Amino acid sequence: MYTLDELKKQNTEISDLINILQVITKEKSLINNPYVCELVERFNEKVWMHLVFEENTIYAELAKHHNPDISSIAQNFHETAKNIKKRFTHYVKLWCHAIKETKDHAAFVTESNAIFELIKERVRYESEEVFPLVEKHFNS
Repeated sequence: MYTLDELKKQNTEISDLINILQVITKEKSLINNPYVCELVERFNEKVWMHLVFEENTIYAELAKHHNPDISSIAQNFHETAKNIKKRFTHYVKLWCHAIKETKDHAAFVTESNAIFELIKERVRYESEEVFPLVEKHFNS
């Protein structure tokens, strides 16, 4: 089981990878570079595993809390994780497993930025809302 500090460290790593991927995906000459997709796929796995570990630790605790406000936060936490997994999986299939000649760089950049923003918002939500809630209610 991961500790809250380990999940926070993963969030930092995820944010750092987003910063790198945002630069790489803007470069039109790299759209067919297999290493870009390899990095995106590895990033997808990192995000996926992070969400799974959160589901098994944080969500499980928040969901059974007696306070309905905390339970509601848990439900939102769970729903956003499902949405990220679904959208990111679709993104990887569309852009990393599609026939290379059909890639539209402008659409790739737009979709990449949308995914990165979704994940950045999740990291912000975890850092500013969820982790402090866990520290307040479960680490005392």
